[in-house]
Amino acid sequence: MAAGRFHRTHLLWAYAVLLFSVNVYVAHRLFTLEYSAHLESNEGTFIAIARLMAAHPTDLLWWPFWDAGIPFQNTYLPLLHAIVAIFSRLTGCSPALSFHAVSGFFYCLGPVSVFFLAAALSQRLGYSFIASLLYSLISPSSFLIPAVRRDAGGVWNARRLQIIGFYGEGPHITTLALLPFAVLLLYLALKHHRPRYYVLTGLLMAGVVLSNAFGTVDLAIMTVCLLATVSFDRFWRNVLVTMVVSLSTYLFISPSLPPSVMRVIQINSRDVGGDFRFSARAALGFLILGIGFLLLWWITRRCKMPDYSRFFVLFAFVVSGIPFLSLIADINVLPQPHRYQVEMEMGLCLAVPLAGALVLDRVPRLRMILVGLVLILSVRQTIHNVRYARKLIVPVDITTTIPYKAAMAMKQYYQTERVMVPGSAGYLFNVFTDIPQLHGGHDPNVPNWVLRVAIFTIFSGLNAGSRDVEISLLWLKAFGTQAIMVPGPTSIEYFRVFEHPNKFDGLLPLLWNFEDSKIFAIPNRSSSLGHIVPAEAIVSRTPVNGLDIEQLSSYVAALDNPSYPAAEIKWHNLHSFHLDARRQPGHVISVQMTYHPGWHATVGGQPAPITRDGLGLMVVRPGCVGDCSIEMFYDGGLELMLARILSAMVALATLAYCLMHLRRRGGSQAVAPR
Repeated sequence: MAAGRFHRTHLLWAYAVLLFSVNVYVAHRLFTLEYSAHLESNEGTFIAIARLMAAHPTDLLWWPFWDAGIPFQNTYLPLLHAIVAIFSRLTGCSPALSFHAVSGFFYCLGPVSVFFLAAALSQRLGYSFIASLLYSLISPSSFLIPAVRRDAGGVWNARRLQIIGFYGEGPHITTLALLPFAVLLLYLALKHHRPRYYVLTGLLMAGVVLSNAFGTVDLAIMTVCLLATVSFDRFWRNVLVTMVVSLSTYLFISPSLPPSVMRVIQINSRDVGGDFRFSARAALGFLILGIGFLLLWWITRRCKMPDYSRFFVLFAFVVSGIPFLSLIADINVLPQPHRYQVEMEMGLCLAVPLAGALVLDRVPRLRMILVGLVLILSVRQTIHNVRYARKLIVPVDITTTIPYKAAMAMKQYYQTERVMVPGSAGYLFNVFTDIPQLHGGHDPNVPNWVLRVAIFTIFSGLNAGSRDVEISLLWLKAFGTQAIMVPGPTSIEYFRVFEHPNKFDGLLPLLWNFEDSKIFAIPNRSSSLGHIVPAEAIVSRTPVNGLDIEQLSSYVAALDNPSYPAAEIKWHNLHSFHLDARRQPGHVISVQMTYHPGWHATVGGQPAPITRDGLGLMVVRPGCVGDCSIEMFYDGGLELMLARILSAMVALATLAYCLMHLRRRGGSQAVAPR
């Protein structure tokens, strides 16, 4: 028995090492890639976050670089970027190279985690290895969905490789690598009820959620499928344990993902990349998935399928149904449902071999033939994917590109002033500069709806007619923008987002022009983000759309009025600054940064009230008259303070629980009979 267990353990690790090695062989170019030739991906934003985290590791409260300033938690879920920043500091590698190397590691780890989950649940090492090998090398979504096949460039091109090599989806790939480990540990926790499994489950769940927004949905789906299929003693106790572990995990990570950020993502995701608002069609999709799930659960139970087969089949059904309904029937049950293709591939690669094993076990000769065919296919696919990777993972000399040249051009004129840079140049802008952008980040995370309205209006000029330039300038000035980059109709910039790209020609000072990508200066009376204005000039109500400019015009007129002095800002760090102003009675200080209750102002040590205007920006109303010296700082507010307290309480309670268990275990061993 011991010899058999020893052999099985060695075979388990041999399979795992082989899977990791195959994936390294296919994607080895990622580990030496600095900048990808596919600049149209948004991976530049991930690199920028990692670079600035490495540069300011102790100053991650406020993020002044995107979206007129946002809490750091609104940039993106932080796990991958934190790992990249640490890797960059430890190795001295550039953030760009570090991002690709770390993402490449998680890409190679993904099939290994799938293998361990399959092997633990099924105890079938051979079939688990086949499932993980298929997940490594082929793309079921390309076989089943024509749109995916066209985008991937062929039925044999690995979608997962395209996701990381072309689209730069490092966070999504990281989530998929950690997800099977999290569910495996949950399975062990529910089976053995040992504290170490509870703790490890929570940590892996945290990793899944903090890597990518899709991770929360993936984890919920897999957990429900596990509880619905795997036979445990005391079912309802296990449901309660799962809920406690999940809640504790969230409270522990809540400082990085507070409720306000979850709410922003939920609201914005409804219209980012399409119309994903809940509708009758979405309800129909939920009904289809729900009925299909229950029917499949009943059929697999009636057929007395093993628990592990039922689990994989149900998971495959749900995660395949989400993108399939969207791309085939135009039914969107979740925001951006097409992006669940890689989850679909994981589910199908697990379900087909491990459910098919029930048939193949009865026909040994057919099993040997199919195993042989799979191994031959794997060799062929490995060679094919290596060739595909050579075409897909292509480096570029970043200094020859529009994003780099535009960033360097901006640095000639601006240091800390806010600018607007769209498209791929905006994604990469803060990789090369510390200049804040009007936008630059991720649409689902923008906390200020008015800013999204402003950006849409500037880009589209929708219904503005002959007033397009006038209205665009009002929005740009209202948000303190000093310059704007505009890709022209013949620019090689991938994202030519302006509906009327020549609208500023001859009307604004031209600072730079390279291959029809232009940078224009925006005439402002002051480059400061602080302004003294009459209280009645403040925008008091939220504009209903981008053409609702009556109050906006009065506000911008006050900004341009030379009789009102500027309020100069001097930053101490990323989350605090000093503001000097000369205030008269009836005047207030408009600060063109996103309002958040975590901002505080003091004058002479006494608090000064900060309110939100109709544009979502800050208004400071100090009690001083004449020369005012104001200190402003951001601490996250009550929400972040409570999140930190709850996180610390969970950590301490977990530690106390583990110590009590160890003490109880030690005591029971001490009194045990010899």
